[in-house]
Amino acid sequence: MPSPSRLLAAAGAAIVLSATVAWTQEVDAGAAPHVRGSTLDTMQLLKELVERSATARDLVARIDRSDVTLYIRHQWFNSSTLRGRIGFLASSTLNHRMLIIELSARYPHFDQLAALGHELQHAYEIASVPSVRDPRSLSDYYRRIGEPSRSLSGAETFETAAAAAAGRRIRAELVGAPAHAAADAVVDDDRN
Repeated sequence: MPSPSRLLAAAGAAIVLSATVAWTQEVDAGAAPHVRGSTLDTMQLLKELVERSATARDLVARIDRSDVTLYIRHQWFNSSTLRGRIGFLASSTLNHRMLIIELSARYPHFDQLAALGHELQHAYEIASVPSVRDPRSLSDYYRRIGEPSRSLSGAETFETAAAAAAGRRIRAELVGAPAHAAADAVVDDDRN
């Protein structure tokens, strides 16, 4: 079993444990929205998602009210099945948590939107539990609320019912499906 040094959520697949992202940045919690694209492309992706999806808009609003700052960036993954993941960033403040969503750059635009929505649910799950403050507590938390899933890398992975449901609902919202088509989506997970 690999060392749980970082927990990552993979859209549609899992949350993976691996090395900590080496990126530090000071955060002024009152100066900017808590959900931020790190490039013009990711800022536009986020903007489009919240314009087209009420579920994503609600998740961003909830994260904005938390002590979490969430960055979004594109990444080239070795795995062709990994669409996205989430993990902790190193932070110099004790009262503020910093996360990053990495989205696969190899997928089409629509799939990136859907993956971002799915990962936003994972970010909300983390933001909702103040005791999840580092990779180890994140790993312990997902062992409690998640279901183990398969990883091609051999890393320990998890998925949550709430993230899978939110992903389905956001996909339906993106294609303009009727609300009852995705009525099984649950943003709040009672297991938190």
